[in-house]
This record gives sequence, C-alpha cells and structure tokens, in this order.
Amino acid sequence: MTDRSSERPATPRTTLQKLLSRFHFGITLFAVALSGMTILLAGITTLRSYADRNIELAAKLGAYGAEPALVFNDPQAAHEGLEPLMRIPGIARLRLVDDRERSLYQWTSPTSDPAPLLTRLFFPQPYAATVERNGSVIGRIEVWGDSSTLIDYVRIGALAGLGCLLVTALGTIILARRFEYELVKPLGEIATVAHDVRLHRRFDKRVQPLGIAELDRLGGDINALLDELQGWQGTMESEKAVLAHRASHDMLTTLPNRAAFDEQLRLRIQTAEAKGQRFALLFIDADNFKAANDNHGHAAGDAVLIALSERIKETLRKGDFAARIGGDEFIVLIDPLDEAIRPEGLAERIRASVSQPIALPGGESYRLGLSVGAAVYPDDGADARALLTAADAAMYADKLINRSK
Repeated sequence: MTDRSSERPATPRTTLQKLLSRFHFGITLFAVALSGMTILLAGITTLRSYADRNIELAAKLGAYGAEPALVFNDPQAAHEGLEPLMRIPGIARLRLVDDRERSLYQWTSPTSDPAPLLTRLFFPQPYAATVERNGSVIGRIEVWGDSSTLIDYVRIGALAGLGCLLVTALGTIILARRFEYELVKPLGEIATVAHDVRLHRRFDKRVQPLGIAELDRLGGDINALLDELQGWQGTMESEKAVLAHRASHDMLTTLPNRAAFDEQLRLRIQTAEAKGQRFALLFIDADNFKAANDNHGHAAGDAVLIALSERIKETLRKGDFAARIGGDEFIVLIDPLDEAIRPEGLAERIRASVSQPIALPGGESYRLGLSVGAAVYPDDGADARALLTAADAAMYADKLINRSK
C-alpha cells in the first residue's frame, strides 16, 4: 500500500534570512518613524513656547503703552499706544478694559486667520496683562494670537517629516537584508540625536555619516530639518529679545521704563544695604511741557521729550541710571553718592543742561523748565516707596517755588 502522506506537498517554511528581513524592516520603520515624529513634535512644542512668550511680551508692552489712555479715558490715546502691537505679525485681536471691566478700546486684525484649528491649539485663551499706575491696577489688556507666524513653520516641518518617512520606507527595503548589527548601530545614532533634541532641545546636534547611503540620506534630511528648527529658534530668540527690550524701555526716548526702573531701584537698594553705601534718587518733572504740545503740536512735544532725555543722560556718570516713568516724568539714580556730591548740586546741573533752547521740528526753539526733587538712601527712606514719596514731595515743593518766581 502506498503511503499517501509522503505524496502531500510540503508546507513552505520561512527562512532565517526572511525572518530577519521582516524583523529588521519592522523595527527599522518603527524606530525611524518614531524619531521623525519626535523631532517634529519637539520643534512644534518649542515654537509654541516661543509664540506664547512673544504674545506675553507683546501684552506687557501694550500695558505700558496703554497706561496714559486708561488714566485719561482716551480711546484715541489707546489706539496710538497700542498701534505698535497692531504691526506685529501673529496678533489677531486686542482689547483694553479699565478696572471696572469697561471696554475702552478694541482692535481686530483685518487679515483673516490662515489656520483657525492651529490657532485654537496654540492660543486657546488670550494673554492678559494688568496695567498699573503707582502700584495700583487701573485696567487690563488682552491679546489674542493667531496662526499667521506659525503656519509656514508647521507646514514645512510636516512636509519635511513626511519626506523623511518616505525616504525611510524606500531605504529599509534594501537595508532589511543586512545583518542586524549593521542596522542597529546607525539607527542608534539617529535615535540619540532625536533623544537629545526632544529632551534637551539640542537643535545643534547633527546626524554624523553612517556609512550607509540610505541612512545617510535620511540623516541629511533630519539634519536639514534640524537646520530649519535651529534657524526658527534663532529667529524666535531675536524676536523675543526685541520684545523684551521694548517691554522694558520707552519707545520714544529709548530710556528704561517704569518696570525697568522699579527693578533697578530694588537692586540698588539691596546693593547699598549690603555695602553700606548711599545713593540719590532725583524725581524730574517738566513744568511747561503741556504748553509745547498745545502750542506747537505733538511732534514738537515728542522732540522736547527726546531732547530732555538726551540732556539728562549727558549729565550722568557711567554707573548712574535714568528712566522715563510716564508722560513728562523722569527719574535719575545717582549711585554711589560720593560725600562731595550734593543732591541739590546734581539737580542744578540737570537744570543747567536743559536750560538751553530745544530746537523744534518747525524751526522754532523752546525753553523747558524743570522741577526736581531729591531723596537720599537711606537718609530719606530705607525702601522704594519711602524714597519715591520723599522725592515726589521734594519735586512738588520745588514746583511751587518755581511758580512763585
């Protein structure tokens, strides 16, 4: 009798080579896809953090520019104070409210949002910054962002990530036939770069030549993506630095603003207390500045403020500090205060510098009068509030004397 079992066709068995090929192919595709997605996600996360920071700095800048408008309840002044923010790409809407939640000014960008879904993801809520005057909250500014500055970054990043995955799919078909070690080592290099980028934001890392053409091409694509991310990071850092400078400096005179002065005064008090030193605080107010605005126009008023700030800076030493804290009010810190220097003498030196005529844009000249009040740390006060109060009182007493002359 014939053994029919011997006539049955043998079941095809997979070979070790095919098994390793399939295993290598799956592991390679998964690892590279994960690396590409990690880099793309890390880039988007970084861009989001920088975008949030820029919106925050823009709101703080707007809070400084909107202070006079809230004080005088002037929508036109609000428009002028917030106009620089309207020219910043990525800002979709502004709203200024007073301390009673009454809307003083609103602005919406005429440019439509290119990607509302991206805006909802990156900017779900507006950033609000309080507006303060003399330590009291007088209102709030709200800033909404949109996707106009991010859409191109995300689009290019997504396309670059997709390109990396396509190159990987083609490369792994050939690489799957190679020995396991030949794949694990190069992919480990890529994974290390992705790990550093994701965890440590090391956008300066690059994939080194791996000795395999396909993976070298993939590494080149990843390096190109990292080059773009590093460039975007540099751009964001530059924009952040510009906004940070604007947030801490007066846009007209380029002097430090009230926020920068408060921080500087705090540091000077700490240093003087630690070293047992003295310094002087001069509170400066222009007596007849309003007449320059009323009689010659706002351009003339701006020219007077710019000239006043320049002349104040010319009278200072290298380590001294000057700031414009609002309107026609300036503050000077003379630090350290030598025994031979009298605050009254410093005030007279500033008056003498400002007494020279100021040239106006229309060809006319204008003479500006000053009221100056001085306070000395720690003689007139041991903290910021006491020093400012003493200097302010001295300035008003000087103003009364000037009026009686």
